[in-house]
Amino acid sequence: MAFETSTFKTIDQPNRRTGHRTVSVGDSLYLWAGNQDGLPEVHDSEEKRRITSNIQHFTPSTGQWITRGTTGTPPLGIIGYCCTAINDLLYYFGGDCGHENCYHNSITQLDTVSLQWRELEPTDATRPVMMRGHGGMMSFEHDGAHHLLMIGGKGSKPAVKLPDYKYIELPNGAWRTNEHSIYNILSKKWSNPSIIGQCLPPAGGFIIEKINNTRAVLFGGMETDDKAKETVANNIYLLEIHVSISTVFWQCIKKRNAIEQWPVGRFMYGGAIIITGSDCPMLVISGGLDKHYDTLDDCWIFNITQHSWIKLDVPHSVSKRRSHSLSVFIMSPHCVWMITVGGYAYNFSGIDQLSLIDDINVVITELVINSRGGCLVGDTFDPKEMTSEYYKKKYWHIKGVCLEHLEEYQKPRKGNTADIEQTVQALMKRLEEKEIKLQEKEKEVQAFCQKMEQKERDEAEKDQEIRKY
Repeated sequence: MAFETSTFKTIDQPNRRTGHRTVSVGDSLYLWAGNQDGLPEVHDSEEKRRITSNIQHFTPSTGQWITRGTTGTPPLGIIGYCCTAINDLLYYFGGDCGHENCYHNSITQLDTVSLQWRELEPTDATRPVMMRGHGGMMSFEHDGAHHLLMIGGKGSKPAVKLPDYKYIELPNGAWRTNEHSIYNILSKKWSNPSIIGQCLPPAGGFIIEKINNTRAVLFGGMETDDKAKETVANNIYLLEIHVSISTVFWQCIKKRNAIEQWPVGRFMYGGAIIITGSDCPMLVISGGLDKHYDTLDDCWIFNITQHSWIKLDVPHSVSKRRSHSLSVFIMSPHCVWMITVGGYAYNFSGIDQLSLIDDINVVITELVINSRGGCLVGDTFDPKEMTSEYYKKKYWHIKGVCLEHLEEYQKPRKGNTADIEQTVQALMKRLEEKEIKLQEKEKEVQAFCQKMEQKERDEAEKDQEIRKY
C-alpha cells in the first residue's frame, strides 16, 4: 500500500512521541515515526500508513520544523527501529510494530531529496536475521560498497540461532540477542561476522555511535545473561570492523575505581557522537531508565581518547527523559548544539507522560568545548525561543566565526606540519577568546536590562508617591 502526501506545513515542533530516532543530513535533521498520539496499535492500516508517510524536517538556521509528505511505502517497524544516514539517504532497519510483540527485519531507504521510500528488503520470518528492535546500527564502506551493521536488540523468536551469537528468551516471550547482521547495499547480500574480544552480551535499549568508517562506541543497555537475568549496564564498548576477515573486534571499558566519575547504568537513553575534527571524539548521553525503572535526570560526555566522563549541568527539561532522541550539530570547532526531541518524562504533577509539557518537547542545548576536552553548557532554547532574534543572531555569529577561522586555517596549509599545528592552536585560542567575549557581552546586556527594569520600577514607585500627595 503506497501513499503520497505531497503537501507540507510549517509547525513549531513535532508531535509528542517516544521510541523514535533523529538523524542529521548536512544542515538538516529528520524525525520519523515513533509511538505518538493517534497512531493505531495495529500491524497495518490506512491510518497508520497516513501518519507514518509524514516526516519532520528541522533546519537549525531558521529554528523551524516542517512536516513533509513522502511517497512510496514506509516501514511497519515504527518504534525502536535503527536508523543511519549515508549521504542524502536514510536507512531504517527492523523495529517494533506497536502491537503484541510484533517485530521486523526489513531494510527501507528514504531519499531526503525526493522524499521517496524504497524497500530494499521486506520483513521475512524465515531469514537468518532475527526480527528485532531497540538495538544499534552503523554504516561502513568497503571496496566501493556501503554496508549496514546491525547489532543486538529485542525481538521475536529467531528463525535460526547462529552459532557465534547468543539468544535468550525473556519471561514475556520476547527474545534478546547480541546477533551481528551485515547487509551489503550494493549486492543486497546478508552476512554475519565473527566476533573477537569482550563482546556485548545479549542486550537492548542502547545506542551505537559511529566514530569513523570502521570504529564505533556503545554504552550501557539492558543486558541479559545465560540464565535470563537482566542487568542495567554502565559499560563502554569500543568495536572495530575488519571487513577483510569478516570480524568485529570488541573492547569493554569499565569503571576503574570507586572515586572515578562514571554514570549509573541505563537503557532507553539518548545519545550522540561529537566529532569536531580533532583527535578527541566524544559520546554524549542523557536520561534513560535506571535499574529501578526510574527516569534518570543527568547528562554526561565520554572522552573516547582519554576514557573519562564529565557530568554536564543541563536543565531538567533536557536530561529528565527516556525513550527520547538526541542529535548534535557541529556549529564550530568549539561549539556544538545538542537537540533533544520527545520521550517520556516525569512532569511536575508526578505522572509519566509523553513529554514534560508541549512547549519543551524539543530543546536545543549549546555545548562549548575547549581544546583540553572540557565542556561547558551555554544557552538552552525551547521551540518558542528558536524563532527569536537572539537565536538567529547567535546562530549566524557562531557560523561566521567558524567560516572566518576556516579561511584562515586554509591559508598556511602549504607550509610544514609544525606551522599548520601552530596555526591551528592559535586559531583555537582565538575562538575561545571570542566565545568568552561573547558571553561577557551577553552578561552586560542582561545586566543593563535588569538595571533598566529596576529604574522603571523606581520611577513607578515615585509616581505612586506623588499621587498620594
